[in-house]
Amino acid sequence: MILKKSLPPGTVFSTSDNDLSTEIRKIYYTKDKVSVNKPFSNSHLWVRINGLKDVQLIVNELASVNVDYLIIEDIFNLTQRSKIEEIENGFFAIVKTTTYKEQSFNHEYISIILKDNIVFTFDENANGILDNIEERLNLNTGQIRNNNSRFLFYSIIDTLIDSNIVFEYEISNLLSSWESKIITEKIENIDILHKIRKEVLLMKNNIYSIVGSIDLIDDIYKNPLVIDYKKYYQDLIDHLYRLNDKLNLDWENIKTLYDMHMNNINERTNSIVKILTIFSATFIPLSFLAGVFGMNFTHMEIFTNPNGFWIFLGACVSILGLMIGFFKYKKWI
Repeated sequence: MILKKSLPPGTVFSTSDNDLSTEIRKIYYTKDKVSVNKPFSNSHLWVRINGLKDVQLIVNELASVNVDYLIIEDIFNLTQRSKIEEIENGFFAIVKTTTYKEQSFNHEYISIILKDNIVFTFDENANGILDNIEERLNLNTGQIRNNNSRFLFYSIIDTLIDSNIVFEYEISNLLSSWESKIITEKIENIDILHKIRKEVLLMKNNIYSIVGSIDLIDDIYKNPLVIDYKKYYQDLIDHLYRLNDKLNLDWENIKTLYDMHMNNINERTNSIVKILTIFSATFIPLSFLAGVFGMNFTHMEIFTNPNGFWIFLGACVSILGLMIGFFKYKKWI
C-alpha cells in the first residue's frame, strides 16, 4: 500500500496498489424495473464503482453531485478507519471486511456514499462482495426495490457487517480446532494462531471504530435519513455490538490458547530437565565410588581380592537399582 504524506487536506491521492481498471456501473431501479446505465423516470440510482485506478474519472463522477473533496480523499486513502458519518444531504461510510478462504485472509475496503437519493459504492478489489445486493435488485427479492436509496445504503452496510459476522464464525471454529490440537496433540507450530490473533485485533478495531462513529452522530434515530428505517438501524447496531462481544470472546480464547501453548512448552522443558536430573542424581553415588576406588592407596584389601572388580560392579548395580526404586516410590518417574 502506498502511503500518503506531506500533502494538504483535500488532496485526492490513491494509496491503492491494485491495478484493477475502474469500472462504473449505474444501476437504476424502481419497484417495477431495473436498468443498467440506462436512466428512466422516477428511478433510484446506485452507482457501483469497482477499481480505484482511474482517479480522475471517479473524481469527475463525484464532483458532478457536489461531493466534498475531503470525502473523496477518504475514498482513495485506504488507511482510513472504518466509520459512518453525516455529510450534506446524506451519509458517508467506510466498512472494512475480512474473509477467510483457502487458509488465507482477504481484506476489502468498501466506501459508501448516500447523497441526494443516490448511492455510490467504491470497491478496490471488486471481489464480488456486493454482488448479492445487485442480484436481489435484479430478482426483486427482499425489500430493496420497494424502498428508496436510503434503504439501499442501509442494506449495503448490513451485508458488509454480515460478512464480518461470517468471518467471526469461521475464526471461532478455527480457534476450537486449535484448542483440540494444543491440548491433545500438543502441536508446536502455532504460526496460524499468530495470524488469527492479528486478524481478530484488526476486526475488533474496525467494529469499535464504526460503533464509535455512530455514537458521535447526534441522535441518529431522529435523523431524517434514518427515521423511516429506525428499526433496521437498531438491528444493525445490535449486530455490531454482538459482533464486538464475540470478537472479545475470541480474543480471550486466543490468549487462553497462548497460555496453554506456553504451558505445553514449560511441561516439555520440565520433563527434559527432570530426566536429566534423574540421570545426574543416579550417577552421583556411582561417580563417588569410582572416585574412591580410583585413588592410589596401596592398602585396600579389595584391590588384592580376585573378585574385587565384580564386588565393585555389584555395588554399583545395587545402588542404581535402589535409587531407581526410590524414585518410582516417590513417583518421580
